[in-house]
Amino acid sequence: MIVHPESHLTAPGAPAAVAHGFSTRVGGVSTGVFASNNMHDKKGDSRENVLENRRRFLRALGLEPDRLFTVAQEHTVALVDVDGLTPELTLELEADGLVSGLPGVSLGVTTADCLPVLLAARDGKAVAALHAGWRGLAAGILDRGVEAVCAKAGCDPSSVWAAVGPGIGACCFEIGPEVVEAFLAAGFPARCFHTGVAGRPHGDLPGLAAWALGRAGIHEVQVVGGCTHCEPGRFFSYRRDGWPNGLQLSVIGIRDSSQGDRS
Repeated sequence: MIVHPESHLTAPGAPAAVAHGFSTRVGGVSTGVFASNNMHDKKGDSRENVLENRRRFLRALGLEPDRLFTVAQEHTVALVDVDGLTPELTLELEADGLVSGLPGVSLGVTTADCLPVLLAARDGKAVAALHAGWRGLAAGILDRGVEAVCAKAGCDPSSVWAAVGPGIGACCFEIGPEVVEAFLAAGFPARCFHTGVAGRPHGDLPGLAAWALGRAGIHEVQVVGGCTHCEPGRFFSYRRDGWPNGLQLSVIGIRDSSQGDRS
């Protein structure tokens, strides 16, 4: 299988037992406004194109496309433990995080400007995928994810690896004062905000996420970087292009050595 070298990104330092990746918009089969590596059909792309894009992406990571779990993301702090479920049973569940301790299972969240955050116990016993828009981030979705991984793996937060994927950067994330107030009221630092050239506040979502993960007890957070809004050749962005538009997919899973190479 030929995989475009720019079709996905990874973060350093992931546990050896864990596979993960953050897709880009490069290297898929979708066309038009979904060109080319779109990972969700809810905005009009064909199901066949999306499944092929996902198959290439997950197989390139050594994960099984048929065991990919996703949820209907609603900017909440709800998490779903998928162990004991099938992927079909989670598609319509309203949640913004998934956790698992089973090898061979893939957890995925889709994003266009919000942050994907992936977590893994360093011994490979549990993983989580989180969708962190500003509402979920301010409300504590990352804290919930860290707690879920630690509970399932029986570890402390200091033994959790974290990676923050591409999302809208501080350069482009213009917000209203009510958003700043919501974060400050939740204890986030004022240094993560600045005033843009137009005089309106800008927020540093990756910085806010890294700070929240550090507050939760994680010692080292990998921030992949990349601004979805100002890199149209690499990423889909809702703020930039509106709908219909494509979505990135970020996945993580515990490797299943019994599956072998099925690419």
